[in-house]
Amino acid sequence: MTDTPVDNPRYTALREAQVRVERHVAQLRAALDEPFRLFSGDAVWIGPVARRFGEDLGHYRQRLRQQAETVLAELEAEIRRTPPQVSAAVARREAARLSGAPSAFTAF
Repeated sequence: MTDTPVDNPRYTALREAQVRVERHVAQLRAALDEPFRLFSGDAVWIGPVARRFGEDLGHYRQRLRQQAETVLAELEAEIRRTPPQVSAAVARREAARLSGAPSAFTAF
């Protein structure tokens, strides 16, 4: 007798996390846009220190965006590696693991 595939709780949890992470990534992508725009606009502060500050701000803005994208890409890769459906036994183990319940099958 073969086990009928059921929804994988881990896959479901990862998809739910993806929705939350995408929302946060959108905020992170834009986090330094306004300060960068304000600093890059009218010359309110000029000179070598101001120029260095502007370069650093632009660098950190880009780095923040890249790191946010990396987090999202890693989550998406994990989703691709996770089957959407598994056997009922695997689903029970995953559900128990996700709920924090101890299991005889927990790997140390």
